[in-house]
Amino acid sequence: MRGAGQPITVHVGGRETHVWPRISERSLRMRLSVKPGPKVVLSYPPHATHASAITFLKDNLGWLERALGRSRAVQPSLLRHLERFPWMTHDDRLLDVRIETAGRILVRMDQEEDAVTLALPVERRDLAAAKAVRRAAEDGLCRAVSRLGRLTGVAFADVTVRDQTSRWGSCSASGSLSLNWRLVLLPPKLHDHVILHELAHRRHMDHSDRFWAQLAAWDPDWKKHDRELTRSWSVIMDLGRA
Repeated sequence: MRGAGQPITVHVGGRETHVWPRISERSLRMRLSVKPGPKVVLSYPPHATHASAITFLKDNLGWLERALGRSRAVQPSLLRHLERFPWMTHDDRLLDVRIETAGRILVRMDQEEDAVTLALPVERRDLAAAKAVRRAAEDGLCRAVSRLGRLTGVAFADVTVRDQTSRWGSCSASGSLSLNWRLVLLPPKLHDHVILHELAHRRHMDHSDRFWAQLAAWDPDWKKHDRELTRSWSVIMDLGRA
């Protein structure tokens, strides 16, 4: 993603707000996102014009006002979150999280005790915690996709675990799944709900009635899970950002 010039100034909720335009080589559509700070980013694909991006921004000022109202000025701490909620989902299991001090980042799974130990150095401890949790997620999420793929009979190309800023996951037309490492900070039912949502896109690459019917067949409580996922957004999505 590369810059596209100086910030755009708009008035949101009676306040002057800077919106930073970015041209994204991987984007297929325009998108507004609110990052910690808060910082508002307007991303759009190379084929879109700057003028059309500004029109999109103006059409979505209502959404932006609501999103800014939910944003936090102070970035939350992943370590404090794990102290309050000392657990992590790994595939289909809920593991206790134990944190200890070490010279380098280590992740140790204890299958018998259903626990994972995150060994972290003293310096830049929150950043180290994010790296450790992501390391655990790279294993756990791949296992979960394989498990749910077998359950649903859906084939997929590959799985990547990324540091998305505005989504839990995505599925490409070629069958590649991209998942946010923070999914492991969700309880197992919500964790699986997101993966099932992306696997449903292997059958229907849209959000048509057929797509929702497929998701409902695999996850009958999907509406409840979707509401819970929305509530979790403001708690989880900013964690681990340096």
